[in-house]
Amino acid sequence: MIVDALTYPLEGEDTLETMLIGSVLLIGSVLILPIFVLTGYFVRAIQNASDGREPPRFEDFGGLFVDGVKLAGVFLIYIVAFVLTGFAVLFIREFDETAALALFWAVLVPFYFGFLYCMGAITYRFSRRRRMRDALRVRRVVRTALSLRYLAVFLLVAIVGPIVFTIFQIVLLLTIVGILLLPAAVLYEYLVFSSLLAEIERPAARSSP
Repeated sequence: MIVDALTYPLEGEDTLETMLIGSVLLIGSVLILPIFVLTGYFVRAIQNASDGREPPRFEDFGGLFVDGVKLAGVFLIYIVAFVLTGFAVLFIREFDETAALALFWAVLVPFYFGFLYCMGAITYRFSRRRRMRDALRVRRVVRTALSLRYLAVFLLVAIVGPIVFTIFQIVLLLTIVGILLLPAAVLYEYLVFSSLLAEIERPAARSSP
């Protein structure tokens, strides 16, 4: 899994072109809109890796943008649900502090940490078919997140990977050439993460909706 993920960003025939375009988009992310294009690209990278295909090329920018917006919309829906639940707890608190406190620990806290833990599963479920409703099927998302395979991927993507790549990128900052290569290094990092997220389900399970 790890070796395949580390080599995945280099599998395409147009790796150099992909890195150059991705680097420009990363630098241009200060303009906000490129963020959605990059998000859509990583969605398709997860989809391609899940299907055993090489990383996608930067083309169909409109489609990439739409996919990025749709994934952002999915997370926005979950966040709105959390905020509304929080307001409900505050409303109940006006009448019964004990009940509000119980709801805080029984609902809000698990919701918050569960959402953080399930973000990878949500992204994966959306990326398989690029449909918002797939990422909003809470039971399927939770079932995906409760597997030991997902736990391993989560630890690699959320903890081990960021630490290793942060150290690597700090080393790059020590040289002028390294600074110039930093955007490409960031793109490489996220393609590695895309490959890891594609491993959440075993190949035999990926054909199921």
